Amino acid sequence: MIFPLAVLLVAALALPHSAQASDNFYLQYRHWQPYDWPEDVPSATEVSRSQRGLGWRHQGNAIKFGVDYDYQPLRIRSGAPAHNGHLHRLTFGGQWQLRLYRVEARAGLAGTSNMFKHQEFHSDVVNGRVAMFRAVSEDSPLSLGVGGDHRFGSFRWLPRVRWQHASENGQWLIDLPVMLRWQSPGERWELRLERKGDRWATLDKAREVESALYLREWRTELTYRIGSGRQWWPSVVLGIGASVDTRVRYRDLDAGTLDLRLGDALFGTIRLVW
Repeated sequence: MIFPLAVLLVAALALPHSAQASDNFYLQYRHWQPYDWPEDVPSATEVSRSQRGLGWRHQGNAIKFGVDYDYQPLRIRSGAPAHNGHLHRLTFGGQWQLRLYRVEARAGLAGTSNMFKHQEFHSDVVNGRVAMFRAVSEDSPLSLGVGGDHRFGSFRWLPRVRWQHASENGQWLIDLPVMLRWQSPGERWELRLERKGDRWATLDKAREVESALYLREWRTELTYRIGSGRQWWPSVVLGIGASVDTRVRYRDLDAGTLDLRLGDALFGTIRLVW
């Protein structure tokens, strides 16, 4: 799966860039309220979760490209997980538009800190996602396509329907079955409802069990941007949202593979953009 992604990325980078382009850099922190474990696990305590991230974006008329890194501590205090809960992810990729066709692709590395500390990697550390669309016609806001990723668990291909519209009331993007987004005029406000999910390669403390952790959820978030990020002063983006039906699947050294519903949790976000 990673080889076709790499080919798409290299081919896209070879396309001519638009003269009207912009670049930005961001820092981000997100923190969730504690998750409560299901009632049938009375001995378990709450699950804490947070995320730190940074990245760079390049945007032109027909191309968007970026590099992103995030670190996400997911502390599960029950049983004997075959991971240490420190999730690292580095990805690169973007979106490219060529006439009626649109390609979205990302590739990178995702794994727990044990893997990078001991430099003992296995194939699950290589990760990626891709989606390809074709517009119904040159002037149509509707596109049909297919996408493959880990949003719904293991990597799978799903049909996608994409509709985009801009008016005096803002910009709408509907990408079924994974996302709905609205942006106000001037992009001050943004509301997103999306399916999030990914895979991290794992390695237990004794460096004997190689496995993977899958984290997936429905997420909704409302954000507001303060400032325009001119020169060295960043714009500040504040957000509040909720993760719904959060599920995690991983290998436990005693109980085998566990697929647990952590439940729902509110979170807050702050992002600085230069």
